[in-house]
Amino acid sequence: MSASASPPMSGLPDGRKGRLLALGMTVVLLVLVASGASLLLNQYAEGQADLAEQQDILAHTQILVDTLPDLEKRARTASLQARGSTLLISETSQETALARLQQIVHDDALEGQALPTSMEPLPVSRTGAFERLGVRVSLTTSYAVLVRLLDALDHSTAPRLLVDDLRIDVSGNPQAIDETAEGRALDASFTILALRDPRSIAASTAPRP
Repeated sequence: MSASASPPMSGLPDGRKGRLLALGMTVVLLVLVASGASLLLNQYAEGQADLAEQQDILAHTQILVDTLPDLEKRARTASLQARGSTLLISETSQETALARLQQIVHDDALEGQALPTSMEPLPVSRTGAFERLGVRVSLTTSYAVLVRLLDALDHSTAPRLLVDDLRIDVSGNPQAIDETAEGRALDASFTILALRDPRSIAASTAPRP
């Protein structure tokens, strides 16, 4: 039995044409690889740029977070300084100044859940270069509410207020002290004082030449 020879593979040229075809395919493959590598490098570079930008934003955000306490402290200081510059009632007349003082007391009382039964403006007196304005306040409330109201008025700085002549009515009621300790209502009255400088107000409101 004689063995038959396998037919030669067809479809791929040999010789010079084959070498040129192989070289062309190699060039195309190299171009594709280079394009893919370039695309990957570009994506990597863009990713690195985005990462750097995110890190920069994070760094700036952290700086802002770190400086917030200092900014808040500066804001509080500026607020206190601004309020400290209005320690006096700055209304242009005694009547409006007394009305403003009554409004401040009324607002603080409402905020502290205390309702005055009466507020009586007192005659304006002089203390050196200043006018002293006063309002006599009467109310019925609990001891705890009264203490909070007096503390709020005493710590007011715009304008600065002074609590004077505090009176708590316990006469005719031997159980008043025990009732006060239990949070029951009591009758109290006190005077709220504030200062006004009429000269500085007159100078600030005078027409300029």
